[in-house]
Amino acid sequence: MPVLQFPVNIEKFKKHYELKDKILDAINRQEQVEHLIHPPGDSDITRCDWESSRSDGNREWFNIIKDDLMDHMTTWCSSLGYDTFKCSTIWFQQYATESKHSWHIHGEHMTSVYYLDFPKDSSKTEWINPIDITVHQFDVEEGDIITFPSWIIHRAPKNESNDIKTIISWNSNVYLLDEERKNKTYV
Repeated sequence: MPVLQFPVNIEKFKKHYELKDKILDAINRQEQVEHLIHPPGDSDITRCDWESSRSDGNREWFNIIKDDLMDHMTTWCSSLGYDTFKCSTIWFQQYATESKHSWHIHGEHMTSVYYLDFPKDSSKTEWINPIDITVHQFDVEEGDIITFPSWIIHRAPKNESNDIKTIISWNSNVYLLDEERKNKTYV
């Protein structure tokens, strides 16, 4: 049976400990949030600001983290041989006990998840191998940012913790600008 291989990057957000409390405080104060429930009850996301994800300017938490996240993505992008990237959306999600996000994909090239507040017993992001339909977990912990192709079917299983789990997620497209590399034939 062939093995599914795809680029995944898991690394610590360098300013996690410096910015965590500021970001969480701003998220918890944000008034324009949704409680997303997708029928027939597959997803139950306690708090998120998905509806605001395309208008970042008035979100305090975004303004706190944006420069450092862009530095992180620039380094990641370069490490995989891409020249640049563009983030299309960025939002937070909070999961109280028993809250979850059902199986889904995203429309852009890459999806990233920053585990901002990840209490003990919080559920880790799971993904499905489409070749043999097996379920796997990404090996993540608080402070990690994971980036993977958006077409990977993934979910946030029920939060088994009695504490709220908070993530920040974003979608991005990656680009090649170097004409010589774009036109090279690989054998």
